Amino acid sequence: MKKQTKGISFKNFRRFQNFPMLQLGNITYMVGRNNSGKSTMVKAQLLMMDYLQNQLYNTFSFDNSVLEDANIVTFGRAKNNKSTSDLIEFKVILNNIEFSVVITGKDDNTKAKVQTFTVNDPNDAISLKVDYIEENINLKKGQKLIDSNVQEIDMQKQRLSEDLLKIEQELVNIPSKASKEYLALNDKKNGILKQIEKIDKLNRDVKEEGAYDYDVTYPLKFLRVEDMYEVKEDDDDFDNIVLSEDTMIQEFISIVLWFNDIQYKKDAETARNNIDDDFNPNSIEVHQNKGKLEKWANKVSNIINEQSFHYIPANPSKQSALFALRDKNNDLAQAIHNFKQAGLDKKADSKKFVKYWMKEFEVGEDFSIEFYAGEAYEFHVLEDGAQNHLSDKGMGSLQVMSLILKLATIIYDKKVNKKNKPTVLIEEPELNLHPELQSKLSDFLLEVSSKNVQFLVETHSEYIIRKAQLIAIQEDYILNDELNPNPFKIFYFHKKEGPYEMKFNSKGKFDRDFGPGFYNEAGSLTMKMIKELRKKQA
Repeated sequence: MKKQTKGISFKNFRRFQNFPMLQLGNITYMVGRNNSGKSTMVKAQLLMMDYLQNQLYNTFSFDNSVLEDANIVTFGRAKNNKSTSDLIEFKVILNNIEFSVVITGKDDNTKAKVQTFTVNDPNDAISLKVDYIEENINLKKGQKLIDSNVQEIDMQKQRLSEDLLKIEQELVNIPSKASKEYLALNDKKNGILKQIEKIDKLNRDVKEEGAYDYDVTYPLKFLRVEDMYEVKEDDDDFDNIVLSEDTMIQEFISIVLWFNDIQYKKDAETARNNIDDDFNPNSIEVHQNKGKLEKWANKVSNIINEQSFHYIPANPSKQSALFALRDKNNDLAQAIHNFKQAGLDKKADSKKFVKYWMKEFEVGEDFSIEFYAGEAYEFHVLEDGAQNHLSDKGMGSLQVMSLILKLATIIYDKKVNKKNKPTVLIEEPELNLHPELQSKLSDFLLEVSSKNVQFLVETHSEYIIRKAQLIAIQEDYILNDELNPNPFKIFYFHKKEGPYEMKFNSKGKFDRDFGPGFYNEAGSLTMKMIKELRKKQA
């Protein structure tokens, strides 16, 4: 299973003044009390991806159609109500590239103004910063680690050091140094030591002077399409400049290269005349790397455009024999429509997938879909030789069928478009499901994630989390994380301490406690009942 790299952090947004960078797993579970901020993380992800994919430049929108379920609407509702700052900052990581945007605005406005937009790529050591206040673009190349990531690297070293201490404590308690458990833990210890050594080297490299190959800043002026690749030496008229047809990232790189060509010609003339032997070589370095920078802009643009986000809210489906095509507020009706329109009820792989999981979730054994007069669908479930309307099933069956059909469609879309990198954000998938069936959701999501679909799931279900623990032990994800990475990541959203990761130790247990009322609620209620019974007997 390919491990995907995504992360999210933000400042001064909703209830969080400083939300730390959380690196997501292939299946990320968010657990916590009501109003602890789980949905805030989902909203931040949706907002940032909407900005990147819709090429919004100096405008950050809260009212686009993709955000209908986010319930934010204005800058004032987005901003943290305890902060004195009028700035909100978002950061996302895609394929190890960090994108950040700083915005400000008026409380009643549905759109905010972007102050800065930054792209940091540690793989190619390129940093691009667009400053809409100063109206310039800065491009740097050559540093092995971008300055803004130093704090995150230090935090990573701290986490690794904590993991190392725990492993060393566990090693002390293992009697036999020849045992499989001891050897596996010792290998993991050596792996962590190597990672810490790499981080120390990166930090030394960052502190070295002259770490940049080039560092240029040019005016933020959008270009005429006909002038994009032809520089006129006497052209100093930058009025009436319009956008090209490139993506946002490609546009910014084109601006840098256009102005750099002007500077390069001046620098080259200076060098030829020997007027100044010590002129700034930045323009020459950029000129020589022109092709690489254009390829880099294409790469980053593709990474953005390949992402697709599918938000599945906790929206109970309506119980109706017919599912109207025009009923946009009925998630199940839309799931049936998209599944049917893609012809997936006739495709063997898709039908096999749906039949298997509807049986696992006790919905039925088979299904059929009929389309009437271009207006509505009828969904029948076959069970024990009888055919019934899906709407005759309970709310849990309707909820899980909506999820199964949507994921079957996403899997098919991924198969057709292999570059597509879907992330599915699900809100409380356990609604109306029996505890045993809730636990099967982890099995279900694990199978779908093996097809390179990533999940971000908000849940209150103990059974989903317990099953993830069991799978991690069964599949040997814990002791062999290097060779067999654990697809599950679990974050607990503590109302006072903020979010933190619940990591597995070598025995499959969590290294930290969930907050009160999650795992311990059943035991707490049992003790209260015993006390009450004793009172009555006394």
